[in-house]
Amino acid sequence: MSTKLRSLGFGIVGTCLLAACGGGGSGAKSQPAGCTVAAQKQAVADLMREWYFFNDEAEQQQKYAGLDLTQFASPAALLTFLRYRPERFDRDFSFLTTPAVDQQFFGAGQFVGFGFGSKFADAPVNSDLRLTQVFGESPAAAAGLTRGQRVLAIDGRSIAEIQQAEGLGAALGPDTIGLSRTFSMRRPDGSEFSVAIAKALVTIDPVPFVTTFTVDADVIAYLDMRTFVATADAELEAAFADFLAASANALVVDLRYNGGGLVATAERLADLIGGFIATGQIQSQTRFNSAKSNLDSVTLFAQQANSLDLLQQVVFITTGSSASASELIINALEPHTVVGLIGAPTFGKPVGQSGLPYCGNQFLLRALTFETVNALGAGQYYDGLEVDCSAGDELERHLGDPQEASLAAALDLIQTGSCPVAAAPAKPSAATLRLVDVPLGAAATSARRHAGAF
Repeated sequence: MSTKLRSLGFGIVGTCLLAACGGGGSGAKSQPAGCTVAAQKQAVADLMREWYFFNDEAEQQQKYAGLDLTQFASPAALLTFLRYRPERFDRDFSFLTTPAVDQQFFGAGQFVGFGFGSKFADAPVNSDLRLTQVFGESPAAAAGLTRGQRVLAIDGRSIAEIQQAEGLGAALGPDTIGLSRTFSMRRPDGSEFSVAIAKALVTIDPVPFVTTFTVDADVIAYLDMRTFVATADAELEAAFADFLAASANALVVDLRYNGGGLVATAERLADLIGGFIATGQIQSQTRFNSAKSNLDSVTLFAQQANSLDLLQQVVFITTGSSASASELIINALEPHTVVGLIGAPTFGKPVGQSGLPYCGNQFLLRALTFETVNALGAGQYYDGLEVDCSAGDELERHLGDPQEASLAAALDLIQTGSCPVAAAPAKPSAATLRLVDVPLGAAATSARRHAGAF
């Protein structure tokens, strides 16, 4: 049985419930009577024993053999213990959430927050906090926050002070509507201002900007893909219909802050990019643990009404925040067309979660249950996809500005076939990605905060 409703992302999850995934029974054994802490721990342990992707590893089996649930204060503590740590995979994206939180983010594309994305421009010092994006119609946008501004202080405390104490995420507080913080900001021109902002329900625009550039005889389409949620589907179709009408023959997809999301949405984008040139060929292969191998599946490229016939290459703009479903698309396309990567190496997460309900569907365990590989069997990409051309993320310019460093490099690569400054580094024979974790919490919180979204 194919498991279409699955997810690849930083805590980003789909809606593949246990009954929908097939195999292994109904899951009744994982829902003990009542919903005490003990019952929750038992449910988590049973579900992990059955579904966890790394269960074929001897080290993981040893954990189960000596498992004493009374040694763990909570289901979360138990899950932390059960996460596998193979070589080069020192973090894990299995987490606990609820169906309501899950659906709010990935169904409606909404979360509670201020509505901005950020990153540290001076890592690893982590005192120079810059805004990378501001979500439209969010509290942050209404308060005048824009890409490129620097956050000097929060509630009178400097970013350096906050980082040395509890950290940025804790300082910004829980995702509670109405919770307010005062931000001291500096604009790129050096002027400063302070503003109080209260958290609210933010609706994400998953495809915030699309355009085309005409360069000589080429029409180059540009797509800013912010995240893979269900609300992106219609926007992607509309964007590619416009690209077709403009006779675009090359494409730039900006994934620089895209931490992943729904596999079904990623597959839709892959079909729009590669469905014409690779229809009927393997897009990706999904592999579960040996006990669930009956769920292994193959996804083929399918030509859509708006699939592009790309005469030239597709170029992706990536950073260390580009992960999971974003990388799935890149990995899927590489055996079939010319793929270029611009910016910085991707983050890396070639595995995904299925949703496993317990306690009468009150809670959801999002356990790592599968990995994906491409038509050549290339996967296991925990070290990050290497870029062809290194380029900066020029925060002083908006995304989609052809003079912005990464987009300028992408356009140059399409036009000249070479990097604008340095020679392209050699690509590995198989894709390799790197996995990084964030403090676990609700699904939307985990997904957003890896990419610095609050």
